[in-house]
Amino acid sequence: MSRRTSQLRSEGANIKSGNGKKIKQKRNVQAVVTTLVFTTIFLYMIGYYLFFMFHDAETVVTNSKNPRIEEKAKTIIRGTIYSSDGEKLAYTDTNGTDDNLEDDVRKYPYGKVFAQVVGYTTKGFTGLEDVCNYDLITTDTNVLRQIQQDFDEGVLRGNDVQTTLNASLQKTAYESLGENRGGIIVMDPDTGEVLVSASKPSYDPEDLDEIWKELNEKSSAPLMNRSTQGQYLPGSVFKIVTTLAYMRQNTKYSNFSYHCDGVAQFNNFQLSCYHKNAHGRETLENAFAYSCNGAFATMGLDIDTKIFNATADDLLFNHSLPLEDLKTQNASYVKSGVFSLDESSKKYNSYYVAESSIGQQDVLVSPAQMVMIASAIAKNGVLMKPHLIDAVKTHSGETVQETKVQEEKQLMTKKEAKQLREYMSAVCEYGTAKEFSQKSYTVYGKTGTADLTNNPDGKINSWFVGYAKKDNKRLAVAVVLENVYNGSSSAKNCAGDIFDQYFD
Repeated sequence: MSRRTSQLRSEGANIKSGNGKKIKQKRNVQAVVTTLVFTTIFLYMIGYYLFFMFHDAETVVTNSKNPRIEEKAKTIIRGTIYSSDGEKLAYTDTNGTDDNLEDDVRKYPYGKVFAQVVGYTTKGFTGLEDVCNYDLITTDTNVLRQIQQDFDEGVLRGNDVQTTLNASLQKTAYESLGENRGGIIVMDPDTGEVLVSASKPSYDPEDLDEIWKELNEKSSAPLMNRSTQGQYLPGSVFKIVTTLAYMRQNTKYSNFSYHCDGVAQFNNFQLSCYHKNAHGRETLENAFAYSCNGAFATMGLDIDTKIFNATADDLLFNHSLPLEDLKTQNASYVKSGVFSLDESSKKYNSYYVAESSIGQQDVLVSPAQMVMIASAIAKNGVLMKPHLIDAVKTHSGETVQETKVQEEKQLMTKKEAKQLREYMSAVCEYGTAKEFSQKSYTVYGKTGTADLTNNPDGKINSWFVGYAKKDNKRLAVAVVLENVYNGSSSAKNCAGDIFDQYFD
């Protein structure tokens, strides 16, 4: 063999060897890439599974549209919803037979009184019937009791739900609204328990099939829970927010002084007090007690926009309200207030800021939010977690789960809450709600009269927000009467009816 031939063979072997290494390296890279891709997919699936289990599982499982829930409802008698004082708010009438659950009828003994908050199970699910749907058609009774129950009755019964709602107090609140549209919500500041959620106009859930079309066509929106869903101009009850913002900006707020002539003149506009009443020389307490528009417009124009917005945010404006027991799958049952001063907005000017400071212009709020603010003021700035569900129990009375009383958020400092209490006390001692000064209990509150936009009839929203105490008992309330003639109806009278029953 020639040297040339040997050299070529040697080079050929080297080339094959090199190609083999390259092929091997390429295969290794492919293997690594494939491994990484599948590992990534696997980790993503594990991550999604964990996210689903801890975040979405309960929502999917309890969704009233889940087919598995519908199947369970065919084999278990739906549980009962009770008030805190032991009254049945919703229960299932089996018509004397358990053979066919499809013939069962859901009954609502209080009719219109609890309609919006308890909800219904026909035409979809709303209110507590929706929130508690899974519990009501689930039986957590132990196996032996289930066997006995099935043997005795031929059917299983779902869990019962014990609410914090007080049937007697709810009825009083509902009746106090009279013929007016409006909403009332009542809360225990020390526990966060919601005792009342009343709304008018209303409807009887048992008649829903017959009146469904009519209800949806009515402009008065009887299906809406005004105590939690309603968004209203707050008028002077918003002065609680303005006061707190002013206090935060001015450490010497106690030196505030304003002379009220009944009509406040600014550069290019005027603002009047109620009936143009002249309050004379006022301190901040007097201005709050008499609800002086001129004084609060002056304060609002003095407050730095950032401080004003931050204070509103601290008081739950522009945020989701912490009332999980009424957040349903099918509708938003809890709405927060709206407030934001944007200096870049075309609307922003002195008049807009002054009017916003007294709860007009684009400011909106729900009774639910205002009762939370009042509760926090009562409890040294701390908002306890609001809730309507006290416990879930088996049909035989065994506790499945129980709501724990816990703090939700510190809305303001203890010092700020104490100062606001003093101002709210002045309102009820000698100010716009001085009627409360003669009661056997002590009231701290703020009245409000919101002028409605484009309203030639001169109607207003009438408000009362505050709380009362007697001995060791305290009760917070927010009332709004919608579209009433000034002086014809008063929200503070509704609050008085509730306080009278609760304390006396």
